Amino acid sequence: MSHSGFGPVTRQPVTQEVFAELRDAILTGRLSPGDAVPAERELALSFGVNRYTVREALQRLQHAGFVRIVPGGRTTVRDVRATAGLDLLAHLAEVAGEPDPSIVRDGLEMRRSIGREAARLAAARGTAESHARIIASCVDYCDDAHPDADRSFWREIVESSNNFAFRLALNSLERAVDSWPDSMDPVLAADRADLLPHAPLAEAIAARDVERAADLADAILSQAVDTWSALSGATG
Repeated sequence: MSHSGFGPVTRQPVTQEVFAELRDAILTGRLSPGDAVPAERELALSFGVNRYTVREALQRLQHAGFVRIVPGGRTTVRDVRATAGLDLLAHLAEVAGEPDPSIVRDGLEMRRSIGREAARLAAARGTAESHARIIASCVDYCDDAHPDADRSFWREIVESSNNFAFRLALNSLERAVDSWPDSMDPVLAADRADLLPHAPLAEAIAARDVERAADLADAILSQAVDTWSALSGATG
């Protein structure tokens, strides 16, 4: 083991492995906000790779909000809570075997907020065609051949809302959910199996009943928040 604390990288792709090693060091606290990241030359020797690979990994870390690179100066660790985007949820999922209860709670609350507003916007400005797709997607809840019916249903609502930022946020939330199946499957079971609340929501959107659509979406998505709080004891 070298002075930097990192060992040689053996798996491919090498740049991704270097990125993951440094990212994990930041997320687990081995490297704290304000710390200087070891120099490229030292990291290259530690990982057993060339400096170009290290430089590319550091650039990816900077793009993701983990570090700040100063040309000709030091590369320092940033406070990811202040600089990272929603993809941080997926990064956290890759690092930790079990999710932090407060992080899951925050993600579920965000899912509820986005779902409520997406339903409101879908009712207000969705097209007749997008509304028809939302109604049609309700049928899949009764079909065992469509295990992703709930995901498809909310994707249709977000698409109908015509809000690209919501689409990106939903992508990040889905990636995090997929990374924690043992924890998330029991929490989302009610959402995935319960057709009755979803059909009235689809009908409210199609009828352009903005407030009813928002309220029904909030009621549906609150189930997961309440279930997680009960299972984990997460509060506040």
